[in-house]
Amino acid sequence: MEAGGKVWLLTLAAKGGRSKGATFVAETELLPPIPFGPSYEIVVSEANLDSEAKVMTHKHSGPETWFLLTGEQCLELPDGVVRARAGETMSAPAETPMKLNIIGPTKRDALFLIVHDSSKPWNTWLDWQPKGLCQKMTNSH
Repeated sequence: MEAGGKVWLLTLAAKGGRSKGATFVAETELLPPIPFGPSYEIVVSEANLDSEAKVMTHKHSGPETWFLLTGEQCLELPDGVVRARAGETMSAPAETPMKLNIIGPTKRDALFLIVHDSSKPWNTWLDWQPKGLCQKMTNSH
């Protein structure tokens, strides 16, 4: 895929697995378990958002992983928060309510990947109400 002015080759493999002929950039943390399905789809995209972006609460039918090209994000989950900055990765498990918050003074540009059962929607909007933990963390720094 093309993102951030570069062409990216994403490889799903065991830890340390690499595509031949490619320049290694990053390895994400272990992808959370993928729920069983008769067939799978991989959703891959770039998301360039600023701190004013209002991402609705949602969940995915498969695990999601991010690689941040620029900026910083905070992801609130029912059991806490996960943060990542440019050059870092983070993941979220399948079927988990989440609220993505773009934090910091610069735009956040990231690649994201979701692996899910192709018979289910990859994204579902939710009425789940986060506790605002990402905003509390941002305001305390």
